[in-house]
Amino acid sequence: MRTGPPSASVRSPGATMAQLRAVLSTPQVPHLLAFALVGRLPTAMSALAVLLLVRGQGGTYTLAGGLAALLTAGTAVGQPLLARVVDRRGQPAVLVLAALVSSVAFVVLALAGVGHVGVSAVAAAVAGLGTPPLEPCLRALWPDVVGTGPRLQAAFSLDVGAQEVVYVVGPLLATAGVALLGDAGGVLACVLFGAAGTLAFVALRAPRDWRPTPHEGRRGTPLRHPVLVRLFVATLACGVPVGALAVVAAAYAGGRHSTVLTGWALAANAAGALVAGLYGAAHSEAEPPRLALAAAALAGGYVPLALPLPPVAWLPLAALSGLALPVVLTAVFSTVQRLCPPALLTEANAWVATAFGLGAAGAASVAGVVTDRFTADVAVAAVVLGAAAAAAVASLLTGRVGSG
Repeated sequence: MRTGPPSASVRSPGATMAQLRAVLSTPQVPHLLAFALVGRLPTAMSALAVLLLVRGQGGTYTLAGGLAALLTAGTAVGQPLLARVVDRRGQPAVLVLAALVSSVAFVVLALAGVGHVGVSAVAAAVAGLGTPPLEPCLRALWPDVVGTGPRLQAAFSLDVGAQEVVYVVGPLLATAGVALLGDAGGVLACVLFGAAGTLAFVALRAPRDWRPTPHEGRRGTPLRHPVLVRLFVATLACGVPVGALAVVAAAYAGGRHSTVLTGWALAANAAGALVAGLYGAAHSEAEPPRLALAAAALAGGYVPLALPLPPVAWLPLAALSGLALPVVLTAVFSTVQRLCPPALLTEANAWVATAFGLGAAGAASVAGVVTDRFTADVAVAAVVLGAAAAAAVASLLTGRVGSG
């Protein structure tokens, strides 16, 4: 993922906004972005949808966290594998097949529920493995659609900022699905949005016209580069607070006898990230953030959520805790593009998603166990502080790895 020459980072705010407007007015861009966002909604819905399914049927937080972890881990494993196939076979066939597999698995999960835990576990893992790799596919299209240089940088900034819409809307759609269709409604909503968005995306000209570009060194792997491996480990640690949040929000809401608070807490967190992401996209004339500082800010932002505050105070804090996430992602992708060999950039970006997903999956599983063993407020405090500590470790790991 190349974002133009170093001189692109010193443009004025007005020039940056002009580039964003130019990108948005480019044919196909609004539709590519919109359909990719719709197709990626299940990534923001599934953990909460599974939790609401399990808890609605009388299952434990441990089971809910475990199934959510399997789903997230499946996604983390499947993304680089599917991205590699896309690089060899093109986008449409891989995306459609992945959407079909994931949709069937979600339906099986919805039908099995807590009555057939083994079937639900397999279905959750397969649903994750089959998640269409829309994010890396979209990023592979940007150079062909908008060109290179400043416009490409603006496209990536828009992409990073706009994806937070998924995490604002997703939790609300999951809770709405449960309200309309019962305990399995959130999981079934994942099928609807994932399949519809993916099919609409592949129907556009750009994904159909895109062809893999053979290049030397394709059989290499970013995992052979120690500095990138260190970056991936730090990214995994940064995923811990994000993965823990769904269980934390559910425990907090359960302690106050309100299911609705869960969706609002996750949406508030994502809204904070959305604001920060769009602000960063419109002010990208600044130097890229240092990853160590960004990870430290992520850690600090979650600490106040450990306090047993009323919802009127806790929800704004949930929004504030999301502010650092786009900064972390911008720093990670800036570091990857600077340190990774060009022939391995697509796979490296997929491994970033995988590392983040694995951190989130592990956190969801552990958070479920902790929540079952303690009272709501104690569990929230323990999980939040543990998650913040993980992000602090990421800051230490990346102290010598900047993104500038």
